[in-house]
Amino acid sequence: MTLKKSFGQHFLHEKTVIQKIVDAINPNETELIVEVGPGGGALTEKLAPMKPAGKLILIEADRDLIAPLKEKYEQAEVVFHDAVTISFDDITQSLSWNLVSNLPYNAAAAIIMNALTSHNPPKRQIVMVQKEQADRMLAKPGAMSLLTVAILLYTTPKRLFNVKPGAFNPPPKIDSTVLELFTKTDLPKDAEQIIQLAKVGFSSRRKQLHRNLSDAKECASGEVKTLLKEIGLKETVRAQELSIEQWIKLSRGIRKQA
Repeated sequence: MTLKKSFGQHFLHEKTVIQKIVDAINPNETELIVEVGPGGGALTEKLAPMKPAGKLILIEADRDLIAPLKEKYEQAEVVFHDAVTISFDDITQSLSWNLVSNLPYNAAAAIIMNALTSHNPPKRQIVMVQKEQADRMLAKPGAMSLLTVAILLYTTPKRLFNVKPGAFNPPPKIDSTVLELFTKTDLPKDAEQIIQLAKVGFSSRRKQLHRNLSDAKECASGEVKTLLKEIGLKETVRAQELSIEQWIKLSRGIRKQA
């Protein structure tokens, strides 16, 4: 099998790691599973026997892998598409579903967020990403990023286990991490507005938050300082220091000022 750098392909082959991922997704017969980037089928080979026809969808962006996947896994629906831009709503309809994937490193965050912002998001995601990226997703106030805000806003994340480079072909230069992301059932209706504010807040990490927001005309500097004090923060705070709860309060406070 020819590996393609453009797809960020690192095919998983370590049997113990594969089994741990399958155990984590714990597939049952009635629930739809969507696997992103099945590649050579290391995970699919374990999942397919557990799923009846119509309950396993494989999304693959490498055209050369489509025919082999269709031939080997006849009961699965194989979709040729980029998971960054695919409409998960179109392929899952209104069915309850879970996502599982050894995600391509260069598109992991975009694929996760595409799934989460669907009208019918997955109940759970069992995904492998770069360990450094997993650390950012799970960061605490002081080391937060825009990605952290998005993940904590939409999900309850949990680190399951780390994976060494030798579990892949070819081996990447870094460790990986398997995460479990439970989509929140009480997702704020204003989630998109909170994310948009956080984007502005993180536009310049070295600047104090009130400056980023006032420079972008989100709110006057003095009003931001007042709101920050009201939620227990110093007026000199930077974006990476806010918790997800404080981002929610700040966003709603600013909209009340408008």
